[in-house]
Amino acid sequence: MATMNQGILGGFSGKIGTVVGSSWRGKNVLRSAPSVSTKPASAAQQKQRDKFKGVSQFLTPIKEILMETFGASVGSKSPFNNAMSYHMKEAVQQTTVGFQLEYAKVLIGKGGLCGFENPVVQVLPTHRLQVSWDDNSTQGLAYPTDAFLIVAYAPASQRFKYAMGESQRETKQGVLSFEESFYGETVHLWTTFHNTKLALSATSKYLGSFVI
Repeated sequence: MATMNQGILGGFSGKIGTVVGSSWRGKNVLRSAPSVSTKPASAAQQKQRDKFKGVSQFLTPIKEILMETFGASVGSKSPFNNAMSYHMKEAVQQTTVGFQLEYAKVLIGKGGLCGFENPVVQVLPTHRLQVSWDDNSTQGLAYPTDAFLIVAYAPASQRFKYAMGESQRETKQGVLSFEESFYGETVHLWTTFHNTKLALSATSKYLGSFVI
């Protein structure tokens, strides 16, 4: 590895020929480009790749949400990286036919904001899910204007439906409406609160599965 201060090229990033340029701790760095391995993956490596692929495919559609609700960036590790790491370790189980997500362990938010108190879900006749809760905004790290976030996932069609900010903690209820294409499907449901000013979320709660 070599470092480069100010030369004829100055600092650069990306690959040129057999070297890769990048910035590391404020210094311009040149590294040898990694060689492509032709060695077949071991069984353990392939399992890890399959696990990573499955978690990534599940979370990517809600990446925009997770970038706000799953902690702060630390160095090069983003909130989405934090979400990937958590789910890889805690929310996947291996079965005889591969890997399977444990929906009860899935999180759509993680942080120190105060969570829900006594949430109750009702399936409304208009193909909507209503969540009600007790207003606990007098507790520490709970604020009346914390935004309500609700996320639903339909495994059969591998689709998400979500809404954030349409209700607040103090309103004590929120509703998620579904398009006709969801009618008859079973969805898994998670909720959390998010405070934009504090860049802080509550650790989400899994509320079960419901037929739309």
